[in-house]
Amino acid sequence: MPFKRVAVALAGAAIAFAPGGAFAQAADAAPDDAPAASAPASSATAAAPTASPPTASTGVPAAAHRGAGSAASLALPGFETMGDGSTRLFVALSKPVTYDTKVSRSTVTYVLKGARVGRRNNYNPLVTVHFNTPVTSARLVPHGRDLWFVVELRAKVQPTVTMDAAKDGSAVMRIDLPKGDYLPAVAAGANTAGPAAGESDAPSKP
Repeated sequence: MPFKRVAVALAGAAIAFAPGGAFAQAADAAPDDAPAASAPASSATAAAPTASPPTASTGVPAAAHRGAGSAASLALPGFETMGDGSTRLFVALSKPVTYDTKVSRSTVTYVLKGARVGRRNNYNPLVTVHFNTPVTSARLVPHGRDLWFVVELRAKVQPTVTMDAAKDGSAVMRIDLPKGDYLPAVAAGANTAGPAAGESDAPSKP
């Protein structure tokens, strides 16, 4: 079953999710200066998926902001759920780049050589904590002449990474993550239910 992809604005706009869909940073914000390089910060969690999906389109967003004559590759991040239950992060680029991978206990960082972001909005984190994915969040972070794609994980998984070039000279870095049960388990009803009618939590008198 083909996946759906939905664009959302994460800066001062409502967020809409579609079950079995995807989202990417909006590309209609005005260009702005990049924030200073720093460690990724926590972000407010996104709303849970809704039952009414917005209009969707297929294909990687064409908003990698390809700049004429620019030596750097401009990046646009996104997330999508696949038909087989797996999930994918992607970074749309104006041209292919080389990358290094740094792995820690709960974070995987992809160092995109010579890449940068053309819109401040694209630095906003992709918050995926409400989706059944091992990823809780992912964000682009400037680091010197490179761009770091920092992926926070809640499960120990082995992502599969590809860098696919297109005929127009652009490229997409795809990070595929295996399907599984990653959402927190719901507490048993017996542990969360209050006292039955007519009962009291107060200790009985001797």
